[in-house]
Amino acid sequence: MRRVTLATFAVGALSAAGMASAQTSAVQSFSGGSSVTLFGIADVTYGYGSGSIASKSQLYSGGNTASRLGFRGVEDLGGGMAAGFWLEAGLNIDDGSTGTTNTNNQSNGSVGGFNFNRRATVSLMDFWGEVRAGRDFTAHYRNRTDVDPFSNNGVGTSQPQAGSIGGPTSTRASNIVAYYLPPNLGGFFGEVEYYYGENGSPSPIEDDGNGYSGRVGYANGPFAIALAAGRTKFARTTTNGDIDSANLGVSWDFKVVKVMGGYYRDKVDKVGELTGTGYLVGAIVPIGFDQIKVSWSTYGTDAVSDPTARKWAFGYVYNFSKRTAVYATYARVNNSGGSTAAVNGSITDANRNSSGYDLGMKLSF
Repeated sequence: MRRVTLATFAVGALSAAGMASAQTSAVQSFSGGSSVTLFGIADVTYGYGSGSIASKSQLYSGGNTASRLGFRGVEDLGGGMAAGFWLEAGLNIDDGSTGTTNTNNQSNGSVGGFNFNRRATVSLMDFWGEVRAGRDFTAHYRNRTDVDPFSNNGVGTSQPQAGSIGGPTSTRASNIVAYYLPPNLGGFFGEVEYYYGENGSPSPIEDDGNGYSGRVGYANGPFAIALAAGRTKFARTTTNGDIDSANLGVSWDFKVVKVMGGYYRDKVDKVGELTGTGYLVGAIVPIGFDQIKVSWSTYGTDAVSDPTARKWAFGYVYNFSKRTAVYATYARVNNSGGSTAAVNGSITDANRNSSGYDLGMKLSF
């Protein structure tokens, strides 16, 4: 029987930073029969944030990698075709609760209780690629996380992610139908998605929550580059409108250090259009089995005072094994133009600084 390739995200890739490593690890092979896997990550963090108005100490989940519990499986359908499913729920290790999901990609669609909010998909795969349907990352989000040394987790989260004006679909969307290119294209990869807000028709908000997103890139050897863009539709008002997001991510692994960078642009087409622009430069330095992480990022909007936040983050990850690690991260935000960005739940005055740190432990299974 011909070998079937399942292009999807492996658990190992979820704890690694950088576009090239993520893209390589995302290709998982399957040959014959069927399989079901239980997997998860338990990550708990003590976090402290300091601001000019209020400081905060807290125990929270996901300072290094988002905590989760998941099930994934694949079945050989014969002739080179395979079917798969992926169910993944976010967990809060500090209090045992689960996350929220969004049913319609709109601000009124949040739902609590236990749910597979991180991913819930079914797939059909063959030599032509993969068709996937359900809830998943938006394509334009992947570039944000792939070139962030901290993978948009914890106090080190990049400022373009923390300050994004990308709306309800800035990270994930529900009701997605997506197509992924096969993994054997000499390093080229890509995906396209369309998602639905599922409003009734006719209605003034008929298109709200509908959208599309796409990504194309190249990852071969030490070098990787990807471009992504997406749009989510909303009726135009003084507070809302179509949201456009576009970004470019680049990384190069020199073995002794992996460097990465990103450019991000978001626009809300409301009455009084609002645009946000951000940049990120980062690096991961391997120290044996351990890692030093560093990043500088900025994000600002074109509001009257041009509020802008600039952030430095430094981290160290000590790996006891492939599954268990402890880590420490420090970050500092500098505000200007009326920006009030703060870290780890602290509150700061406009144009004042904020700083904080994480101390945490992560176990994968």
